[in-house]
Amino acid sequence: MEQLTGRTTQILVVDDDIFVREMISDILESLGFTIYQAEHGKEALSYLEQNNMINLIVSDLNMPEMNGLELVDAVRQFNGDIPIIILTVNSEIETAIQAIQKGADDYILKGSAIAETLPLSVAKVLEIFDLKMQNRELIQDLSRKNAELEQLAFLDGLTGIPNRRFYDLTLTSMWHTAKRNGTSISMIMTDIDRFKQLNDTLGHHYGDLCIQAVAKTFNRTLTTKNAVIARFGGDEFVAVLPETTAEEAAAVAEQMRENIMKLRIKDPETGAIKEFTMSFGVFGVIPANDSIAESLFESADKALYTSKESGRNRVSIQE
Repeated sequence: MEQLTGRTTQILVVDDDIFVREMISDILESLGFTIYQAEHGKEALSYLEQNNMINLIVSDLNMPEMNGLELVDAVRQFNGDIPIIILTVNSEIETAIQAIQKGADDYILKGSAIAETLPLSVAKVLEIFDLKMQNRELIQDLSRKNAELEQLAFLDGLTGIPNRRFYDLTLTSMWHTAKRNGTSISMIMTDIDRFKQLNDTLGHHYGDLCIQAVAKTFNRTLTTKNAVIARFGGDEFVAVLPETTAEEAAAVAEQMRENIMKLRIKDPETGAIKEFTMSFGVFGVIPANDSIAESLFESADKALYTSKESGRNRVSIQE
């Protein structure tokens, strides 16, 4: 059993016969394990409750105060993983099988061959335990990666804020919540003024820098509880503000507009620095029974069109 030598596994040996405990401990210590001892199930259980570093239990079946079968049952109630090996004699085989059914991992017969059978059993149950833990880690890692992929599916790759897919899913939910609670819900629609001209003059790389700066600025400005801002597409952004009136949303939009005017975006390749502005459209409503969420978008979009037609770089509210 050279593969076990030096292993730092800590094993709890449980037996009311001190001679058997010492014999089992000697066998396992010779393999490099750290050994702890308990006289019966209650003592073992008390020790386990105070020490979560035990990696394996080797327990007799027939003991006073709490026997091996009861110990297996008790351990499995708070720890479903720790390996348990039962020591038994021929007359207790049926009880040992009951212990396996309750959650023990293996049983071996006491006798002259125990010096050979015990290390084999320990190696087997620890290998199975290690594989179980590895599989669990793989499953958890896969679950984390799936969650990350799912999150990425709802994030815009350029800005890192929610994308239109997330907006579509969120709007319906937020609309129904506002309708159920009888509260206002508002939307801000906005885009960069003359963005095509900016792209044509300074290039798409510079345009991307501007879009990224807008996302950061909006994230910093939008502090309304449970509000969502998303990149709708190109240079367009949309924000949904629950429990917010149109006038309150317009104040948020105005703060956004002022913060955008303060930006000075420098192209690291050309050194070009340019200012730009944005136009905003706002609409708010308390959803009625016959209302649909799309009306929120359509009205905010109309307000944005009004801002564009009125000279840009302004906030308009759709009545």
